[in-house]
Amino acid sequence: MIKCLSSVFIFSLFVVQVNAQTAPLNAPGGSVTVQPGAGPANSPGTVQPQGSSPAGNALPGTTVMATDITPALTVSGFRRFSDPMLESLIQLGLDNSPNLRGALSRLEESRIRLRIAQSFLSPSLRSSALITTQSLSERRPLSIPNQSDLLPRFQLNTFQLLPIDASYELDLFKRIRGGITVANLQAQASDADYLSFRLALASDIARTYMLIRGNDAEQAVFRRNIQSRDTTLSILRERFRVGLINQIDVQRAETDYAGLQVTLKGLERSRVELVNGLAQLCGQDPTAFSIPSGALPVTIPTYPYASVTADQLQRRPDLVQYIRQNQVAAAQVILQQASTQPRVTLIGSAGVLSGKIGPWFTPSAATYIVGVNASVPIYEGHRARQNIALAKQQTQTNQQIYLQALQLAQRDAETALDNLTLLRQQLDLQTQTLTLARRTEQYNRELYVRGLATYLEVLDAQRTILITEQQLVQLRSQEVQYAVALLRTIGGDF
Repeated sequence: MIKCLSSVFIFSLFVVQVNAQTAPLNAPGGSVTVQPGAGPANSPGTVQPQGSSPAGNALPGTTVMATDITPALTVSGFRRFSDPMLESLIQLGLDNSPNLRGALSRLEESRIRLRIAQSFLSPSLRSSALITTQSLSERRPLSIPNQSDLLPRFQLNTFQLLPIDASYELDLFKRIRGGITVANLQAQASDADYLSFRLALASDIARTYMLIRGNDAEQAVFRRNIQSRDTTLSILRERFRVGLINQIDVQRAETDYAGLQVTLKGLERSRVELVNGLAQLCGQDPTAFSIPSGALPVTIPTYPYASVTADQLQRRPDLVQYIRQNQVAAAQVILQQASTQPRVTLIGSAGVLSGKIGPWFTPSAATYIVGVNASVPIYEGHRARQNIALAKQQTQTNQQIYLQALQLAQRDAETALDNLTLLRQQLDLQTQTLTLARRTEQYNRELYVRGLATYLEVLDAQRTILITEQQLVQLRSQEVQYAVALLRTIGGDF
């Protein structure tokens, strides 16, 4: 029995593009303009994205070419706060966050899958050597029986050297091209997922940092009032010692002073929690991480439009990811339809075959086989039809998910923008209130010195100033928070 290995030449013909075919995968990110606080720019884990073109206008529920929607994500918008510490912390997080590295690893996996899908466009070549020996039984069956029960034992040797097997599939019905389209769109969806992680990380770092700065501003208000009350308390004690006032004024001042210190300790405790959370976002050890005290940024980004435009929302990487997933579902429909068509493959094998080692290199030992293999699906229990129906239904599902995400994005963007507008009006009114409160406190103090008012009236005016100052600082902190939220909802910058 002669055993011969047959090899297959697989070649794929890639000519026509499917409707959902996309452009090559773009490099991740837009222009990152923040600079790390320490370490080289190309240190391990540092993301070095390239620039990208502005986003296009994608209509909900439609199949969009991938070249029409290019994520223009940047985190340069956070530079608009003019805070070098914030820029340094964002870069530190981009360099060291495990979550971001995990997203980047998933992106690389999708790119490898794309290269695997593209490899089916190339020929498949294999080579091997076969050396066998077979001893036929003396009692082997014969088609024509004879009188003897035994036959002479026969030894069969097979020597096959350097066979080259190859196959080449003719992609007549776009099955291979459909697979490449799906892999390419999945890679671009992973790209958008990575960019979404990147923007979310930068926004969380900015939000936590601004909470710390708001806490610092509140602490500054309380420290300033504590220092003022400390001076006032010393004066009251001296006046009580000489008999100008009674003890109740001193006790009221001491109680108010102690309450301010308790509140200040609570703010210090809250700051420690915020700093530890920021250390985790930046991928640092909380025990070795600290943020020096500072003030809220003076420069607050001002959105130049009355409302958030569709172009700004299209830059959001999470929306781009939904659109890519919708395109993947549409490409899956084409791929499933192609799977119902015949598969035509050119096959071939060539090498030398001999029963002895000696005649290997003689022309008569050469052997080859060439042919065409066609595989036609006839009946599979309507499996292909159901797969096509499933792919179409997944397209509808992804369209609805995208529409829901778009509505949420519009709501978040308008909420942040409206809050910024109203907060700035509220800040103006609060500033006027603080001016009036300080004027009232000064008037009560003068009356108290003249003996025309009680210290309780002075203390009440001082508490009003403290509450008004604290509310003003909190409003400024909220303004910064909504500015960060607006940058996040519009894709990182405007």
